[in-house]
Amino acid sequence: MTKELDLNSMENCVCFNLRWVSRAFSQFFVGELNHHGLLPTQTPILGLLYAKPEASMAEVSDWLAMDRTTLVRNLRPLERDGLVKATGKGRGNKVSLALTPKGRKTLEKFLPDWRVAQQKVIRTLGKERWTEILRDLERAALALN
Repeated sequence: MTKELDLNSMENCVCFNLRWVSRAFSQFFVGELNHHGLLPTQTPILGLLYAKPEASMAEVSDWLAMDRTTLVRNLRPLERDGLVKATGKGRGNKVSLALTPKGRKTLEKFLPDWRVAQQKVIRTLGKERWTEILRDLERAALALN
């Protein structure tokens, strides 16, 4: 006796839907901001290092809730392009990350266009609804962590 696979349940799958929505929003931001040469996964790193001029790799990983492998993958092009500088050695030694002057200028040029893209999304959702969505997602993330 074979069991039939019910794919209709996927429409209610939390993980599937969050990933689908995340991809759609990421693609929107890439389309809006691609001319800056930054990916949505890289800009939080630059923003964090702008706010905190020097941080360890562990701190950045923790603050962005990004595993080290993903962080390293996103840092490589930022380092290659001279936007971020890493000092120290890995494997148990402290690696410090800092935004370079070029990284600071790049982020400062990027931010006005990012704000425009951000406002498009917020207008689409409605400011109050976006605030509720964000609060609900944060509450769920904290509860599940």
